[in-house]
Amino acid sequence: MNRECRILSEHIRINSWKKIMMKKYSFLLLVFSLFMACDDVTDVTTPDLVGKWQLKTVEKNGLETVVDTVWYNFQSESVFMLQVYVPQRDTFLFLYGMKKQQENVLSIRLEFDDYIEYSDWPGRSRSFTIDHLNKKRLTLRSEEGYHYSFIKF
Repeated sequence: MNRECRILSEHIRINSWKKIMMKKYSFLLLVFSLFMACDDVTDVTTPDLVGKWQLKTVEKNGLETVVDTVWYNFQSESVFMLQVYVPQRDTFLFLYGMKKQQENVLSIRLEFDDYIEYSDWPGRSRSFTIDHLNKKRLTLRSEEGYHYSFIKF
């Protein structure tokens, strides 16, 4: 009888320990989920722009234009590619260049100006202020007063 009581007591203690651990892990999972939900917080000092960003809107003077044919590709910490789909020609155009970021200022210089007429760039070089940056969204403001809104592609 004494042995059965010890086994039962051990079983209860193990089950109690499992319940406590499950509560701790559930709490940690909840905290982690809340942390990930706060991902939309703006942090313009985040240097990691690496990836493909699809331009969704361009706004100036309250007029917003929806765009779905332009991508900014930050292929490394310094390499940049502007990708434009030209529906009239049913083709993609690629313009390559270099980028430099200091604080929330992003400077891009294209190596060549081929096909630049298919973009709204005034020349081979362009500077932007990063107004918003997180893992999902990017908002740039140009020196000319345009606001560009991107989503991570």
